[in-house]
Amino acid sequence: MKSILIPIFLLSIYSFAAFSELTFDQTTDIIGKPQITDGDTIVMNGIKIRFTGSDAPESYFFGKTQICKDSAGQDWECGKAATEKLKQLINNQTVRCSDEGKDRYGRTLGICHVRDMDLQAEMVKSGMAVAYLRYSNRYEQEQNFAKKAKAGMWSGEFLEPETWRRENRN
Repeated sequence: MKSILIPIFLLSIYSFAAFSELTFDQTTDIIGKPQITDGDTIVMNGIKIRFTGSDAPESYFFGKTQICKDSAGQDWECGKAATEKLKQLINNQTVRCSDEGKDRYGRTLGICHVRDMDLQAEMVKSGMAVAYLRYSNRYEQEQNFAKKAKAGMWSGEFLEPETWRRENRN
């Protein structure tokens, strides 16, 4: 009887382990000190990570920097300012990004944190990025806060980064 119970017990454990592998999503976080490319893209451990759920103005796109207007109608380089804001938030600390898959350009999509701070949420809340509502409403509340506070780009006029890119390709 004991000789039959042991194989049944081992088979049960193996089956449970196999079932666990199939039913639980095991995401792999990417952790390290990033190189900041712009306000919504970093490179970490050789992996280019595009923030998912937010879209920042361009600091360098086909040789151009996105320009916004402040409340007085004066031009300011919002693309470069967004990059600087992200550098300030990260402040040479370790970043942890969840791997959310790939975009159509092959970049890894990620939700990134410094400790408990959601970097995308902070960028949107500061008005240095917009919620990418076409793909997700994850940061819609932060965007509403930034609009109401007239923070960052919301202090004046700007083109949505996606629209600006479309109009400034070559």
